Amino acid sequence: MTKKASFFFTASCLILLVPVPPRFAFGIVFILCAAVIVLAAVMLKALIEYIGVKKYKNLLFMPGILAVTLFLYALVGLWSAVTAFTFGFIMYILPVSLFMNASVFADEHCPLKQMLIRELKNCAVLSVSGLFFFAARELLAYGTLSLPVRSGLQVFGILKGLGFFPVFFWATIPGALVLLAFLLVALAAVDRRYGIKEDAL
Repeated sequence: MTKKASFFFTASCLILLVPVPPRFAFGIVFILCAAVIVLAAVMLKALIEYIGVKKYKNLLFMPGILAVTLFLYALVGLWSAVTAFTFGFIMYILPVSLFMNASVFADEHCPLKQMLIRELKNCAVLSVSGLFFFAARELLAYGTLSLPVRSGLQVFGILKGLGFFPVFFWATIPGALVLLAFLLVALAAVDRRYGIKEDAL
């Protein structure tokens, strides 16, 4: 995976966080599901190569990832119907995005162990970035942080005592896009300064 491709993949995954409601609790569940789907995509790619049906990889990849997504969505629904209802169709954007980025997984031939380690590091970068995005967005918008529970979420007041909170702009889609832009600039700066992402991916 080239440096340019890895950054594009990171950006395309992070932009999927924008339509998710601006609550840290929902972000935790969504990012966990996203990490499972990404790792399932890697395993599916390895399976397709192992059984020697790369000719039909596009035909097999999308249904396989959709099946994983449907299973995860069902599990989320069993655990918390409120959370599943809140996500709605957003969960199904994840497999479509992975399908569009299939070239990220398909252009290399390396052992499964090495590929899994690389993608675990990739998921770690995405997870930390995503959790920071959701935490910052909720803190700036509502002055609170929330945790997922079966009834939906449990909210804890953090910055509500300060006079300049809340700023509801950060709860809107434009606010999320502005915050995402800052996050991507920060990731690019860290990448240029330390080269962490290139080594990790």
